[in-house]
Amino acid sequence: MDHEAAIAAITANPARIFGQGKRFGAIEKGLEADVVVWNGDPLEFTSAPEHVFIGGREVPLTSRQTRLRDRYWHVDSKGLPPAYH
Repeated sequence: MDHEAAIAAITANPARIFGQGKRFGAIEKGLEADVVVWNGDPLEFTSAPEHVFIGGREVPLTSRQTRLRDRYWHVDSKGLPPAYH
């Protein structure tokens, strides 16, 4: 599948299949859109979202999982994360 078809497979095509193609599925005037801004190609595994907008508002990219990851990411010489001090 070429790149353009792959993007359509996750944007315009599902909107059309579910009968919502006149409301969603593309970024154009008059359509509603939730938008993800990526730091690279969204189809590449090494890319990550930098901003997410849902209903016109930016949504934080933090979650319980990311807070736990950050809390336990670094360990001291005893093998304990900072949260245990």
